[in-house]
Amino acid sequence: MKKEEKATGSCNCDSNTATTENTAVFFPRTIDRVKEIKVLGPGCAKCKATYHIIEEVIKTNNLDVKLTKIDDITEMMSYNIINTPAVVVDEVICLKGYIPTKKEIENLLGV
Repeated sequence: MKKEEKATGSCNCDSNTATTENTAVFFPRTIDRVKEIKVLGPGCAKCKATYHIIEEVIKTNNLDVKLTKIDDITEMMSYNIINTPAVVVDEVICLKGYIPTKKEIENLLGV
């Protein structure tokens, strides 16, 4: 039996479960440290939560990382994302479609 999929907004705010579009991409760092992180999203609760988790990890670990919130739809579309929130690390889309855990962000930042 095939499970019916409910149409949701790009930020999945009305969804209690992750969709197949939700992904995490972890890649080996080719530089010593992360320089910039962008959180892409329209400003929904999940996008704000993602921003605050990343902000907390940066402050807790005293990291010199530029954190930017992108809510301009034109700029978000330039990254070719469907689901938000999306986390872009040094211009590489690393997470999208769900709120990452603090541990995921720490792993992503190498702390």
